[in-house]
Amino acid sequence: MKSRHDRILLYIVCLLFPFIGVLLALIWLGEKDLEKKKMGKICLLMAVASFPFYIVFTNIISIST
Repeated sequence: MKSRHDRILLYIVCLLFPFIGVLLALIWLGEKDLEKKKMGKICLLMAVASFPFYIVFTNIISIST
């Protein structure tokens, strides 16, 4: 079991890097442990939710440079 701080850090990483969130979700959704499955679902939801913002942010940076 991961501590609360580890999970929060992991979710922040999933928000900042959606591809990592999707990758972690694919790994953890295949596990038998219910806690890992739950974390995988949350990581996937956060990655999918942050993906449009990631695209917009990278486009703004690429236009400004």
